[in-house]
Amino acid sequence: MKTNNILNNQFSFNNQDLLTGIPDSICKMIKANMITAYFKAGQSIFKEGQQPKGIYRVKKGKVKKSTQTNFGTQHIFYVCSEKEYLGYHSILSQELYPDSAVALVDSEIEFITEDDFLRAVDASHLLSQRLLKNLSHEFRVFINATKMLAKHTVRERSALNLLILESKFRLQNQEETEIIINRDDLASMVGTAKESVVRMLKDFKEEQLITTKRSSIFIKNYSGLVKVANFQ
Repeated sequence: MKTNNILNNQFSFNNQDLLTGIPDSICKMIKANMITAYFKAGQSIFKEGQQPKGIYRVKKGKVKKSTQTNFGTQHIFYVCSEKEYLGYHSILSQELYPDSAVALVDSEIEFITEDDFLRAVDASHLLSQRLLKNLSHEFRVFINATKMLAKHTVRERSALNLLILESKFRLQNQEETEIIINRDDLASMVGTAKESVVRMLKDFKEEQLITTKRSSIFIKNYSGLVKVANFQ
């Protein structure tokens, strides 16, 4: 299996096809009151502890999902890319948001109301089955993320997170992928101090694995970074 397929299978929610094959009547029900909102990089979409009002779909851009630590810092545990849905866990469980969602880059986000979403779930057995499958897969993704923190060194985690981000930022027909992320956010993903991430990036540059330009990172030796990540 190719590295990118392994990354998508182990570290990506893969819920982009939530409505694929769903009857038009159900899709119309879901989108009846859907609106599109625009968020600048750093703007909050929803916050941990808030009452959920609906679900969201990333139409354009990237969204970071994070939780607050006991030390008042954030831990970014996932990055949503185009067409991914977020926020439906809290709607289905009827609980407060357990995490926060913030635009990583300028983004367009579609909002679907709670009533419309739950009405569609009640009306479509296929949609209910797909949500159950997605939730089960996402549990596996969370386990893999936990294992990454427990089993891998900072160097390995830094390399692995760059590979994950590369798959999120990759565009079709683009020779070189530009990963746009500041060092604080990358450190939060890796689970280490900013200084450690800066040092790792410097090492990777000296090993000719990556190049950087301001907050952007470009992978120059993909196979070399895969070897450093040591995740297969």
